[in-house]
Amino acid sequence: MRIINRHITKSLFATLVLAMGILVFVMLSAHFFRAFSFLATGGSPAVFVKLLALLVPEILRYVLPLSLLVATVLVFSRMSADNEIVALKACGVSIWQIIAPGLILAICFSGICLWLSLWVAPPLRNASNQLRYEPLAINPFTLLESGVASSLSKSSNLSVRIGQSERNGLLRNIHLTQASESGEILWDITAATGVISTIPGTSTTALVLKDFTIAELPLAKTSVHHQKQREVTLPEFYSAAAITIPLDFGVGEDTRTLKRKLKTMPIGMLLGDLAWTMSQENPNQQDRNGSRHWLELQKRLALSFSPLAFLLLGIPFGIRNRRSETTSGLLICLVLALFFYLFMLWADGMANRPQFHPELIIWLPNLLYEIGGLIALFRISRH
Repeated sequence: MRIINRHITKSLFATLVLAMGILVFVMLSAHFFRAFSFLATGGSPAVFVKLLALLVPEILRYVLPLSLLVATVLVFSRMSADNEIVALKACGVSIWQIIAPGLILAICFSGICLWLSLWVAPPLRNASNQLRYEPLAINPFTLLESGVASSLSKSSNLSVRIGQSERNGLLRNIHLTQASESGEILWDITAATGVISTIPGTSTTALVLKDFTIAELPLAKTSVHHQKQREVTLPEFYSAAAITIPLDFGVGEDTRTLKRKLKTMPIGMLLGDLAWTMSQENPNQQDRNGSRHWLELQKRLALSFSPLAFLLLGIPFGIRNRRSETTSGLLICLVLALFFYLFMLWADGMANRPQFHPELIIWLPNLLYEIGGLIALFRISRH
C-alpha cells in the first residue's frame, strides 16, 4: 500500500508543481507587459523585480487551490483511462485509500493558504502598493505609459496621454485634459514634446511643455454665422513655445489616508479594526455592524479551505472522465474554477447589502463542491 500511496503522491505533486508554475507565470504576465514600458522610461529593474516578488504570496492564494484541482483531474483521469482505478479496486483497495494522498495534500495546502491569507499576503500586498510610488519620487515620468491616460493632478482633475516616452525623460505627442468636478472638459492641451521635473526641496512636480496649443472650453468665446444665420460658438485657441504646469503628485500623497484597505490588513489588524468599527466610539453609524470586515474575513477563510473542496469534486470528475487527454481535463478544471471564483466576485459585490449576508453566501461553493464530491465518491465506492 505504501508503494501505491507513494506513486499517487508523486504523480499529484509533479503535476501540481508544473500547473502552479504555469499559473503563476500567467497571472504575472500582465505585469510583464508593463515592465517593457517601465524599463524603457528609465525605471529600475530592481524595483520591478521587488514588486513582482511582493505579489507572489497574493497570487499563490489563488494558484494553490486551482493547481491542486488541475493535478487532481489530470492524474485521476489518466489513472481511470489506464484502468488503474479498476485494478486497485479489484485488489481490495478502497476508493478512500486511493484518494488518501490527495486528502493529505489538500489539508496541507489549506493550511498554507490559511497562513498566506491571514498573515503573509496582506502586509506584502500593502508593501507592493507603497512600492508603486517609489519610482514617482525618483523619476516621475516612469509611471506614464504610452497610450494610456494617467492622472497627473488630483486637485485639478488633470490627466495626460503620451504617445512616446524616451529614456532621457523626453515625452512626445502629449495630450492633456482638465475637467471640472462635474466631469466637463475645461481645457484641452496638446504639445509636441515635454518633460517632467521635480522642484528641489518641495513635493511639487512641474510639467514643461514645448510647442503647445490650448483650446479653452466650454465653447462660449468666439462665434461665426452660417448661411442660415445660425450662431455657432467655437473655442479659443492659444499657442506658445513653452509653458510650465505645476502638478501635485507629492501633495496628493501627503493628503492620502494612512488607513489600510481591508484587503491589506493581516488578521490581527483586521480583527482590531472590526472591534473598533463595532464599538460605540465609531462615529460612522451606518458601518457599525462591520459587514465588510466579516466579508473579508470569511472570503479569506473560504479561499483557504477551497483546496479540500476542489479535491473532493475533482476526483469524481477525473474518474468519471475516463480519458487521458489533457484538453478535456483542463476544460473541466476551467469550468469548476470559473464558477467558484465568479461566485466569490458576486458575493464580494454584495458587500453593500449586508441584509443578504454575503459573508455566509461566500461559503456556498465550498459546501456544494464538498457535498457533491462526497456523494459522488460514495457512489463510486459501491461499484
